Amino acid sequence: MLVLALAVAGLAWLVFSAVGRQQGMRKVVEMPEAQVMALTDGGAQLTLDEVRALPEQAWQVWASPDYLKGRHGEVIWVRVRLRNSGPEALQGMLADTSYFSDRVDAWIEEGAGRVRHLVSGDALPGRDKAVWGRLAAFPLRVPAGEERLVYLRVSDGYLAHLQPVWWERAEDFYSTHFQHLLVEGLCFGALLALVLYNLVLWARLGFADTGWYVLMAGAGLAFNFTSNGGLALLGVPLGSPGRETLIAATLAVGALCMVQFARVFLGTAELLPRLDRALRLWRLVLVLVALGVVAMPWMPTPVWLSVEILAAALTDIACMAVAITAWRRGALSAKFFVAAYAVLLVALIPAVLSVLLGNVLRGVAMGLLAGRTLEMLLLSFAAADRFARTQRRLIEETEQRRLIEETYADELEIEVKERTRELAEANADKDRMLAVIGHDLRGPLTGLMRSADLTGGPFAGEASRTARTLLLLIEDLVLWARLRAGTRHLGVHPAPAVMGAALALHDALAGQGGLELKVAVPPGLQVRTDLVLAQTLLRNLLANALKFAITRVELRAEAVAGGVRFTVTNDGPPLPPEVAARFAAGQDEPMSATGGLGLRLCREICRALGAQLEAGTGEAGATRFHFVLPAGPALSP
Repeated sequence: MLVLALAVAGLAWLVFSAVGRQQGMRKVVEMPEAQVMALTDGGAQLTLDEVRALPEQAWQVWASPDYLKGRHGEVIWVRVRLRNSGPEALQGMLADTSYFSDRVDAWIEEGAGRVRHLVSGDALPGRDKAVWGRLAAFPLRVPAGEERLVYLRVSDGYLAHLQPVWWERAEDFYSTHFQHLLVEGLCFGALLALVLYNLVLWARLGFADTGWYVLMAGAGLAFNFTSNGGLALLGVPLGSPGRETLIAATLAVGALCMVQFARVFLGTAELLPRLDRALRLWRLVLVLVALGVVAMPWMPTPVWLSVEILAAALTDIACMAVAITAWRRGALSAKFFVAAYAVLLVALIPAVLSVLLGNVLRGVAMGLLAGRTLEMLLLSFAAADRFARTQRRLIEETEQRRLIEETYADELEIEVKERTRELAEANADKDRMLAVIGHDLRGPLTGLMRSADLTGGPFAGEASRTARTLLLLIEDLVLWARLRAGTRHLGVHPAPAVMGAALALHDALAGQGGLELKVAVPPGLQVRTDLVLAQTLLRNLLANALKFAITRVELRAEAVAGGVRFTVTNDGPPLPPEVAARFAAGQDEPMSATGGLGLRLCREICRALGAQLEAGTGEAGATRFHFVLPAGPALSP
């Protein structure tokens, strides 16, 4: 806050000290050796020769320090007589204190009948002016002990006005106005920087109040640049009524954006609903006032500019009242808002008085520039303060969410551990239940199968096959439960031992089906594996091959690099496309009531043994499954 106060005080001192610095300037009417005479030309038709030929009674002595002003359509003629009673010649500047006249002609009598004609004014391009800039100024040399007579003709699209001043030294004129330009450049630079900064901020964050601030600040920048004669400094000719129309338009846009900014920034819709309705109604009034700007070029006086200035002043008062109310309701960022509008109101008071009294004061425009710059600076601090508060609130909310998440994570971890333990117990109970069921069912099914084999006959044979299938399915279920429990018993076993159980079980089945079962296993091959798992794997693959074979099934074991490869081949049709696709994608087959657990169990056994089950096509389109088990030490011949 201290830095902000120092910045505000420094800028105010810089602007107003520069405005008040007029070293070397004197109003001509206050000079004892000078004389100002004036007359008005209602028809704007008099020429210089006609004016010079007028009798002395046609002229009126002007001794008031106020402005010479004419009515709409009138031209003001001013005759200025300057005398130099000093010992040295004066190389000075005769100028007007304002820069709102469309055209000012100056005819300077230099003796011996010579007359020098110079022009200036807002409606002229910079290259045609006697002195570059926004002021109507004319260089004038007054020799020592002599006098100069200057005729000035002032015309304006609205109201002609003039306040002649004399700078005895041209250097003082240029020095003073250079200081003014420097201070104005600092103010305009600060305003432009604030506009660009908040424009980038709005583009990145998308805050609605920041967008309205950018529009309001941009309109304020355009208003101050135009009202301070910025177009004339650029050499752009713009006289009345175009200049006043542009000033009124920028003022109207700024007032509208100000109302919207106040509503969004202060959150009046939720915090102050009654005042928000009043602001919306005032916004409608401002829209109607702004529409009147369109008719300004056809108005005889800039009265609508006065209406716009009064509307802007009332808008500032209304927004400041709303900001004070919001501050009392707890909107802490509104304090900057109140300070900003207080500064602008202080700067607007001279402008309003100037409009009401009909005076044209150059310091008014500079005061408005200073007030607008300070207002935009304070409102930028308000937006930054609001953004900082929002950010702190988000950080606090994020920290609260993090604490809640940590607490919930701890509770969730405990819950997961408890559920995992319960699931492990349920799985263990399931495995024990499957083991008990398998043990209790083996005996009756084995007895049924033996009785059927001893009895003989078609029915007995069918009963024996059914009992054998059920027994194998129970064995597969028990083995699957064992795989789920992660139980393995590794050892070194001969390859024929791995293949023997499957051959003994399915040799008779192959013979009954008229299938040839071929076995090829070199002597001396040994594998390191879980014997029960490996036997079950071969048994399931062999059962599957017998199911689809046409004439023969081959079971082969052969030594390969790093292990022993077991291959089961049948000459039946190849795998159906959908089965081959699921197998290639690593998807399990649905359980089969006639083939055990099918390829699902085969895959799980291979994973438990550290092997990979692969499928392919052999000679003449035969289907082939194979896997590789780690080799054990070779048997001695």
